[in-house]
Amino acid sequence: MNKWVYCSLVIYFFLLVRGDCSRRIGKLNSQSWESHKDFGRNATFFSPSVDYPDLSAVGLLESSKGIIGTATLIAPNIFVTAAHVVRNSLADPLPQGSDWQFILAEDFDQANESQIFKISKFEIHPGWTVRQTDGFNEGMGDGDRIGVDLCLGFLESGIEGIYPLSLPSSQLESVGDRVVIAGFGTQVDGVDGFFSSNNSQRLAGENIVDRVVEKVIISSLPEEYWGGLLAVDFDSPQKDANLLGSNYEPVDYLGTGDSDPSPLALEVSTAVGDSGGPAMMFLDGQWKINGVVSYGTNFSLYGDITVFTRLASHSTWIQQFLPAWPEAKILQGGDWRQLQWFGIFLPFESGWIFHAQLGWFYASTRTASSIWLWQKEQGWIWVSSFSFPYFYSFNTNDWLYLDMESSNSRQHKVFSYSSKSWALYSNEF
Repeated sequence: MNKWVYCSLVIYFFLLVRGDCSRRIGKLNSQSWESHKDFGRNATFFSPSVDYPDLSAVGLLESSKGIIGTATLIAPNIFVTAAHVVRNSLADPLPQGSDWQFILAEDFDQANESQIFKISKFEIHPGWTVRQTDGFNEGMGDGDRIGVDLCLGFLESGIEGIYPLSLPSSQLESVGDRVVIAGFGTQVDGVDGFFSSNNSQRLAGENIVDRVVEKVIISSLPEEYWGGLLAVDFDSPQKDANLLGSNYEPVDYLGTGDSDPSPLALEVSTAVGDSGGPAMMFLDGQWKINGVVSYGTNFSLYGDITVFTRLASHSTWIQQFLPAWPEAKILQGGDWRQLQWFGIFLPFESGWIFHAQLGWFYASTRTASSIWLWQKEQGWIWVSSFSFPYFYSFNTNDWLYLDMESSNSRQHKVFSYSSKSWALYSNEF
């Protein structure tokens, strides 16, 4: 085994044994922290776009005992984090919501009462609990290495005015894709690990996906508990710290492969720190949370490896807890919702929705990234965040274009690509 990887793994094992809870975010030593702070609060040219996600859903999870991690809203009343943040060992008691709080602020030391939210309960991934109960690593378990380091937190009430991050689809991530990482960690540079321990601000940066493991097959676990992993390494400006490159031995369950040794402009690492922080990727026309920080093999120095629990590997488990329209922002008052791509609408328990501009539809699916809608004259139509305002008509096997400027709650102006003609459709309830 390469000596750098060996040393890193020894350090990692030592940290696990002694329960180190340090939070670290490492950056290129050639960069200042100002850009990462601006990125973390979507300031200056880091405003939400196809290049930069909206980070307002990324917050701090804090216990009454001072344990800290990062967590991200995936529904107005649900956040996702790493299981080890709330229960690192079998010896730890089961987490109680009343002992924790979720802080949704750019700087958690400056948060006001309206940015601090009460937690009702936690739901830890069953695979994480099984591996602790089975006695692996003296009750610490190995859930981080096998990709089941996952926990959901449930708030006492939904948060208004914030877009939750979208969950990934079944699309497999690709090595070489850009990933944005954000969270609350101690500031470290990649050369010597010098850090500032008093950071309370949300920081953000970028990296390149170097490993994608769709399933970690563990024969002693039920298949529905199998996890997945994403991983990045922390490349140096000298291009000499490429520990996920093809000339190094595999680490844990990450398998073999290669890695580009060149760092991005705002390259960061979160190894041994920022537990539970999101790994975000722009896929299908949306920023999605594809992973949460689970563990790393160093101290956020050049050459470290950060490993994320892959969320798409657990989509079935996560979906069972989600409310209708999880990605929709709750508008002031609590009844109306807004999707970034679909607009403002009022949902009803029956499945009917009233769109503020387009009027009445029946929605058979409510995942919000793609929707089957029924309308009296058009029948069943399908639309997604990637296609809107283009719709697919199930009745006519045709793609339709909805002219938003000429449509309203009573009438829709639609172009048919099969007939190459425009038509007006009444939208009576």
